[in-house]
Amino acid sequence: MAFRSRGVNHRPRATIGINMASSSLRLSRRLPLAALAFAAMAATLAPASAQSAGTQRQISIQGEGKASAAPNEAVIGGGTQVQARTAREAMEGNSAAMRQVQQALKQAGIAERDVATSALTLRPVIDYGSGNRPRVTGYTAGHRVEVRVRDLTSLGDVLDRMVAAGANQIDGLDLTVSDWSAKVDEARIAAIADARRKAEALAQAAGARLGKVLTITEHGGAMPPPMTRSAPARSLSASGPTPVATGDQTFRLSVSVVWELVD
Repeated sequence: MAFRSRGVNHRPRATIGINMASSSLRLSRRLPLAALAFAAMAATLAPASAQSAGTQRQISIQGEGKASAAPNEAVIGGGTQVQARTAREAMEGNSAAMRQVQQALKQAGIAERDVATSALTLRPVIDYGSGNRPRVTGYTAGHRVEVRVRDLTSLGDVLDRMVAAGANQIDGLDLTVSDWSAKVDEARIAAIADARRKAEALAQAAGARLGKVLTITEHGGAMPPPMTRSAPARSLSASGPTPVATGDQTFRLSVSVVWELVD
């Protein structure tokens, strides 16, 4: 009885030991295989990526473009200035003079929305006579407006009408282009063409040719400032309208283009 009991107890322990050893053996066989598979995958991908990055050749060129346009609008800066004994007289006299100027602008075809007051001034006139204390001898009132002229063929006539109506201050004349959008696109196309011309010459000299465009970056492109002209503060209507030369304004920009180089 004791022999059978020991035999019965021995077999379960042997069975358990064999199962644990078998599980450990299967696990130890799987781990090397998974590690080998991962290493093989990494070895396959890494050289391919390095080779792809190493074989791509590029060329980066900067091109410049410009487009010119004649101004089609003008902004006249000027107005009236009146001196009188009292501040009230100066202001009233200046207001009367400005009303005449505004009426003349209306008769010249300038819309009310194109006339804007930019400054109103009232200053004392001080006498600094030698040996005397400074004293106020009068007042000077001023009214400045900015007038937009949308038809440059009438610019000289508008200037003459303002002066004839009482505008004794003409201190600015800015010539502008109202819409640059089409000219900006023209400059962009010229800049890309300039960059391609340079890149093709360099690629051909190196025994290669241009492939696909990889990147395009635009630089600059600020609108040119208004062209400022001086205008006379007197009427020339007796000998014809005041002559004003408009000239051209030029818009410039540059681009950086990166191409792929191929054999």
